[in-house]
Amino acid sequence: MLRTVARRSKKLASKRDVDWYQDRLKGINNPNFSGGKYIDDKGYVRVLRPEHPRDICGYVYEHRLVMEKNLGRYLESWETVHHINEIKEDNRLENLYLCTAAEHTAVHSEGRHISWNHKDKLRTMATKRAAKKRKEGTVRRDLSRGGFKKRSGLYGNIPRNGV
Repeated sequence: MLRTVARRSKKLASKRDVDWYQDRLKGINNPNFSGGKYIDDKGYVRVLRPEHPRDICGYVYEHRLVMEKNLGRYLESWETVHHINEIKEDNRLENLYLCTAAEHTAVHSEGRHISWNHKDKLRTMATKRAAKKRKEGTVRRDLSRGGFKKRSGLYGNIPRNGV
């Protein structure tokens, strides 16, 4: 009988009690709290700023905060902060560079540019390969996560009954 009463009393806890229980483990009261700063799975430092307009679950990238403090304004959504030495944890102002997403992509793809001549060669080879498969009536295959898988489409027409 006593156990039943105890179980029911847990279910009948007031909203105030639930809020108190949840709030007592927030922030510095939580044993896992690390001062409002952590390194995410991509290697970037994130800082607790729940009031920030660009927060993700209450956290903002530290390099964005450093650049915003220097500029005296919030960064626009199209503005990107680049780490010059490419060390993601080095958020000193002299290591950060403000750029657009296109500029940032260009910086990281420097030296990896495929020339138009090379693209033309690849396109020609692919066209020849497709023409050969079309002639043979080979089944088209697509690359998937598990390797190659057959698709229902065929290259060209396959003759039916010798026609």
